[in-house]
Amino acid sequence: MKSKPLASLEALLEDYLLQHIPISSAMGVRVEQASSTQIVLKAPFSNNINHKRTVFGGSLHAVATLACWSLLHVNLVDLCAGNIQIVIANSEVAYLAPVASDFKAECLMPDALTWERFIKTLQKKGKARLKLYAKIFQEDQLCVDYLGIFVAIKTGQGGFVSPPEASTLSN
Repeated sequence: MKSKPLASLEALLEDYLLQHIPISSAMGVRVEQASSTQIVLKAPFSNNINHKRTVFGGSLHAVATLACWSLLHVNLVDLCAGNIQIVIANSEVAYLAPVASDFKAECLMPDALTWERFIKTLQKKGKARLKLYAKIFQEDQLCVDYLGIFVAIKTGQGGFVSPPEASTLSN
């Protein structure tokens, strides 16, 4: 009997976005890379074109927001045993150059100290804020610089699971 291969993190995240955040499907969002340290989402020009034959600014903003939200989701869903809500509290976006092709939004994990402070606050108070940044490039030119302030809110009665790094160190 053949065992079924485990789905990749990229496939799991993409399925989640398409099922739970409908705009992802309309914009044609796909997950190119997903890890605990980096999310790269891509979207086609054809689904996001505006009247100027460039990518609609709202699409750029939405995909950048989704990249940041996804990074938090990937890191918190297991840590909080699924008992977490992630919302955006505020965002700023700088449109530095038009985008006229398929595009990618990349969000990187903040530095370790910022992340640890965020997790400790979430564990202690049941909610915490985190600034995340996303960038959209066309070729080598930065076209969109995005900052989002996200809030994670613990829901339910489940506890926190030790992060893999912490449990590995204790063995």
